[in-house]
Amino acid sequence: MKKFIEDKELGFGTKTSTQRSRLIKTDGSFNIHRIEQSRWNSISIYHALITMSWNRFNLIVFVYFIIINLFFATCYYFVGVDGLNGINSVTEIDKYIEAFFFSTQTFSTVGFGRISPTNHLTSGIAAIESLVGLLGFALATGILYGRFSRPKARILYSKNALIAPFKNGTAFQFRIANKMRNSQITDMEARITVAKFEDENGVKVRRFLPLELELKKIVFFPMTWTINHPIDENSPLYGMTEKNLKEANVEFLILLNGYDDGFSQTVITRHSYTYEEVIYGAKFISVFDTNENGQTAQDLNKISDYELSSIKHVN
Repeated sequence: MKKFIEDKELGFGTKTSTQRSRLIKTDGSFNIHRIEQSRWNSISIYHALITMSWNRFNLIVFVYFIIINLFFATCYYFVGVDGLNGINSVTEIDKYIEAFFFSTQTFSTVGFGRISPTNHLTSGIAAIESLVGLLGFALATGILYGRFSRPKARILYSKNALIAPFKNGTAFQFRIANKMRNSQITDMEARITVAKFEDENGVKVRRFLPLELELKKIVFFPMTWTINHPIDENSPLYGMTEKNLKEANVEFLILLNGYDDGFSQTVITRHSYTYEEVIYGAKFISVFDTNENGQTAQDLNKISDYELSSIKHVN
């Protein structure tokens, strides 16, 4: 039997050998807790703004817009709204509200013209606010461009991986597809490492072992790709039952990379399946059909669909 070679360059080091939780989350991020010497030194505001969710980004922009205009409205109010021509409100609340909306017009450089500064102090505040607004919109434009232009692989993974019939034996397999209709990925390459606990002098130690794939790379990626690791005598999974997978706390770490024609850059995506997400003794249902024009049609809604088979063991 071939001796398995531990993947020394995986990047998790030896300190994760006793970690019982998954190493890679389902969103592709690493499940590692970092304690920084200084939180501020470890934060990149630009990186945070271009990588956060759109809901959070839009909320931050909205909150910033409200706060900055509340600040300048307060400045106008306390230096005296008498310095703003066109404010005819009687109550103090209405005066503050009008100062706020004048601030939004100045900040955005819209300037409707009904309200205008009449003295040097309010004119100075308005000039400073205009500068802040111009710089703010320039910064927001750059961040928006960064968010839209950032290359990202939108890969759809099957919900579960399978231990499935394969040729004359079995294989560990999962299915992927490109979620982006207008994005073409070429030279798609896959790499899988299995992390499992093994007994070493009576101590459970996590080992990282590479899995040989039936097909490591495909030139074009227009359809789904079922990635297979044949389970033969050279496989780290050889002879392991469903119970063994659980006892070894097995996790399959997946790295995919390909060349995106739209971005003209290499895109990378990560994923993992724990033993709980592996269906033992099943096979995927085909997603392919033929439409009325004779074209091959694929239903991505079925990418995770499978049916049970009669596999009793892995070897």
